[in-house]
Amino acid sequence: MPNYSTVPENVPSSFSTLLKLTVDLMMIFVPSIGYIFQAIKFKQTKSSKGFSKTLCLLLLLANILRIFFWLGKPFSITLLYQSMVVIISQIYLIHVYLQYQDKSKRNLSPEKTILEHMTDWKDTLSPSKIWNWEYEIEYYKFIVFFFFIISLLSAVVGVRITKFFDIIGTISVSIETFIEIPQIKENFITKNVKNLSGAMVLMWFVGDLFKTTYNIIYKSPIQMILGGIIQNCEDIVLSSQVVIYGNVGPLSVLFRKRFKYINLESDDKYIESKSLMNDKIDFDVENNSRDQMGVLKINKDSNNKISLSNKKDDFENNDEEEEDINIETDIGK
Repeated sequence: MPNYSTVPENVPSSFSTLLKLTVDLMMIFVPSIGYIFQAIKFKQTKSSKGFSKTLCLLLLLANILRIFFWLGKPFSITLLYQSMVVIISQIYLIHVYLQYQDKSKRNLSPEKTILEHMTDWKDTLSPSKIWNWEYEIEYYKFIVFFFFIISLLSAVVGVRITKFFDIIGTISVSIETFIEIPQIKENFITKNVKNLSGAMVLMWFVGDLFKTTYNIIYKSPIQMILGGIIQNCEDIVLSSQVVIYGNVGPLSVLFRKRFKYINLESDDKYIESKSLMNDKIDFDVENNSRDQMGVLKINKDSNNKISLSNKKDDFENNDEEEEDINIETDIGK
């Protein structure tokens, strides 16, 4: 096996050992630390709305494939350990996500025992339900199923086709390369990053930059180097969204002037604005874990204070009595 030392040969041996250990530990754990911050964010806001759980799926698939890529064509063992830690972090993150998701709060169906859940694969493998199941256990079953299928293919096909593990590696890197796209899309649609952890985005930015540099210096497979460069570009886009949609810095001020974007809060309601054009604002109301939508009329006085008032439509139960929303807030000039 090639020597994948992570420290140049001319570094003194005692310092070399310490430096190698430090670099390796950073490579293993830094990419996953951000996801812990994201889980904490869910618990703080008691909501996972606005976070794309597709990101967890892609990370799980990519890192499971990378493990088998390493088994077939070994490279730095540090990256193998990194994949294992990422898989554990994503399982934890999806668990916390589902706890605060509006429609998927139960671990098991009250009508089935654990054994019945484990033996019933109809919903688990239904194309229309994949990664959008009602019960949490289905997510874990799918992960186990995918791991089993790749194990079987590696044992049967990998020993006969020498390029099989190259294909596995290419697929892994291709998936990982575009991991941030679902979250970027979600942010663009909602124009909101309220439930997105800034610490996670920062860890992505720093971690991907470090990872790309690491892969270039220590000659990791070319797939990983190219994938890292693309991820660095995605990091820039995602970080820009956090600045713009999160009302951070001067760039956010320019955005609000152009699109008149605002977030409004009151004691019992959170109004997440989509856009503010032509003296009207399209909004979503989060109230008692129920999604509602409507349009607010804007009244602005000379002191730049605005009041919004209108009826909100409850699409879940049209028989309920309508309620007025009256909120006053400031908006940037």
